[in-house]
Amino acid sequence: MLVPIEPKATFADESLCLAPWLLPLVDAARTGGTLVPAVQAIIKSMGFSTFLYAVGTSKALHRDERFFLWTSVPREWVAEYDANSYIEIDPRVAHGWSMWPPPLVWDRQLGRSNPTIRRFMDRAATFGVGSGLAIYFREGGNKIMFALNRPERTLTPALRAEVAAATAQAMYLGTVLHSVFLDEAIGRGVAPLQQGSPLSARERQCLQLAAHGMTSLDIGEKLGITERTANYHFSNILSKLGVLNRNEAIAKGMCHGLIHVDASTTPIVAAPPSKIRDAQLKRWEALRNARRDPPSR
Repeated sequence: MLVPIEPKATFADESLCLAPWLLPLVDAARTGGTLVPAVQAIIKSMGFSTFLYAVGTSKALHRDERFFLWTSVPREWVAEYDANSYIEIDPRVAHGWSMWPPPLVWDRQLGRSNPTIRRFMDRAATFGVGSGLAIYFREGGNKIMFALNRPERTLTPALRAEVAAATAQAMYLGTVLHSVFLDEAIGRGVAPLQQGSPLSARERQCLQLAAHGMTSLDIGEKLGITERTANYHFSNILSKLGVLNRNEAIAKGMCHGLIHVDASTTPIVAAPPSKIRDAQLKRWEALRNARRDPPSR
């Protein structure tokens, strides 16, 4: 998906009433260490092997949305997920697009009727992501997914009940992590660490189509993906290129040879009214000066 970040935080824990099982997280915060091992210790005590916390930040906080990720899954899986744009077929993500998605207890049965999803699930399982629990939050404009993973491909009724019983604790932990994220990442303006990473083939495709005047809706229809998924790709593009908007991304992509635009097939995009007005004023000023000071013969 994205290159992970490993935030550090300090809790003013005297003013907080935290559950005892959060002590590993508090201890890590006191020492200023990375929080990932502490979270890993907590989720293991809950019966899970790895975790993933992903958040798409509100457009009210940035000119365009950004995505951040904390995770303990193998980095090789993170890189493969990103390179192959698995965001488009991950059924856990699709479940989270709804306005108020309920928690999802899942195993290999999820999306079994779809061959593409089935292949994705098989591949994820080779990295220990065989089943688990996914919970979703909405905070302002932020969209958050907190996923806890297990290696088992199939959950027996007993295991399924065990996973479901962890939902309340997982939601509690997810809200604490999000509080830390808001303070450390957004509050301090931390850039996503995927900045500088290469664009995936799908991201370059989206950028190429945007350079020809297509919107996210147009691109989604062209590529057979949803508009939301196209927006996700652009959020990742902006983060990787370190730019503020799509126009800057297109310019940087052309400058570095990531995309190529044929001027004869590219639509002319009207300049904003302010720029048109400024250009007209300059032209009128030039004409007036020319009439006032005719060239000498």
